[in-house]
Amino acid sequence: MSITAGLQISVLGPLEVRAGGLPVDLGPARQRAVLAALLLTPGEAVTTERLTEAVWPRNPPSAVMTTLHSYVSNLRRKLEPSSPPRCRNRILRREASGYVLAVEPERIDVCRFEQLLRDGRRLLLEGRHQAAARTLESCLALWRGTPYPEMCDDALGTQAAARLEELRLLALESRWEAELAQEQDYSVIAADLATLSMKFPTRERLSWLHMQALYRAGRQAEALKVYHQTRRLLADEYGVDPCPELQDLFGSILRGASAAGRARPGAML
Repeated sequence: MSITAGLQISVLGPLEVRAGGLPVDLGPARQRAVLAALLLTPGEAVTTERLTEAVWPRNPPSAVMTTLHSYVSNLRRKLEPSSPPRCRNRILRREASGYVLAVEPERIDVCRFEQLLRDGRRLLLEGRHQAAARTLESCLALWRGTPYPEMCDDALGTQAAARLEELRLLALESRWEAELAQEQDYSVIAADLATLSMKFPTRERLSWLHMQALYRAGRQAEALKVYHQTRRLLADEYGVDPCPELQDLFGSILRGASAAGRARPGAML
């Protein structure tokens, strides 16, 4: 049996580790930051210099190496409490090039999220809309808040969080596309998309989905209004025109073309 059996690690929100379903006390904030830094690249060696930079981005203490090693030792005991004294730790190891967190990807929520997103997008493109919607819902259910909040002062941590937030939006858009393809209640979908579009008003794929839902619900004028609002915002903020897919949908709705309401799912993937 794997040494990490029963271990679950969550970074899509405040760092959380569970062993056998029970929460593990990870200690003070900077000790948690050490583990979060290792979780940016699980299975890869992280140098002490990199860990120091991640945990103390400004004004590291004079005894920084001693403090770092103490944090690592404490985390080892937390992650592998049954390990005999002076035995080589198998989860948090020291190697020539640095520290390695040896945890299988399926134990970490962010790895499961990315795999489910890939699976959901594949199912969507294959036209298996119900399965795609279920998979993407499971993918989104893993989120509990901002990713890697312990790394908010670290450049690599903020980059990783921004990338994941972008993937979350992609998952949301893909999920709504799967719902639209199942010919559900379009008015309900349009209402949910309106709320999401208000948060990301220049996100063209959200506008495309919102227009689709409104048009299919028989609300052609409102669908055209969404296009004009998006066009103005894109021009004002970025000095660009809407993407070709959005312009094509606008033209189809203007013509009252039935094809607009049956646009191919995945058209903007």
